[in-house]
Amino acid sequence: MESDTVQQRELLIRTSVVAAAIPAVQGTFAATQPLSKTEVAWADEVLDVVVIKGLEIGKGIPKVVASITAKTASDAFKKVAEISSTAEVDIAEFRLDNLDPKLTSEEIVELINTSASALADKPLLVTFRTKEEGGEREIPDRDYFALYHDILDGASLDLIDIEMMKPERHVIDLIAEAHRRGVSVILSNHEFESTPAKDVIVGRLLRQQKLGADILKIATMPRSPEDVLTLISASMEMKCRHAQKPLLTMAMGPLGVTTRLAGGLTGSALTYASVGSVSAPGQLPAESVKTVLEIIAKGTHS
Repeated sequence: MESDTVQQRELLIRTSVVAAAIPAVQGTFAATQPLSKTEVAWADEVLDVVVIKGLEIGKGIPKVVASITAKTASDAFKKVAEISSTAEVDIAEFRLDNLDPKLTSEEIVELINTSASALADKPLLVTFRTKEEGGEREIPDRDYFALYHDILDGASLDLIDIEMMKPERHVIDLIAEAHRRGVSVILSNHEFESTPAKDVIVGRLLRQQKLGADILKIATMPRSPEDVLTLISASMEMKCRHAQKPLLTMAMGPLGVTTRLAGGLTGSALTYASVGSVSAPGQLPAESVKTVLEIIAKGTHS
């Protein structure tokens, strides 16, 4: 399975999954066809809003996600309590890759359930970010999927983050199981070394949509201001011409801060912020992020 996985991942990256996902648009993207007011309005009308515990993802200002990046259960509960009491945070993300590798799936399920109960009305997103996509731990694909199936079988969660570059047949099965359990799916892709071309970014987001994701996510690493503009342009292209689902797009690191704060203008329905320690490069404190999001929203509707 591992050799098949490597081959498939390389194929997806090299082809940018464009051919499998992008409908023909006269062979070009919006680089030569500026977005019209009608297209922008159309995008807002057809977007499939994801509603979780009364929280509308894809409507209004971007919702703020803060991560639980603890290594032990006791530290996790402290972070859960901190996030639970932070009004500026809308969603808590439990990053399982930070936990002690010795924990069993049963212990992880129990930890998730205890955390979900403590969060009360705040939705819980569960994520195992693998080393190859910027996470803290390497894990064989078979163990990745086994853990996620155990979690879906026994844990109380609202969203689950699945990496799109995993073997497709297993990704499809996992998405179907999550939906059977009433759990929404974020399909994600992370480029920690560079920013792909605009059509590659759009192609990957389209692929996520085709596979059945409820929220489409891509994070890229900019090496120049132009890279940030590429991510923004791709987000607008996707939102206004193709997206039927909410987007979560961002450029990482210091150069990408603008995309974390102005995502509401470019199509992103969610953004990550920190409560205490950061979980990714470029994150800002949740209180500051929420303030800026509200200022931008007020200015654009005044």
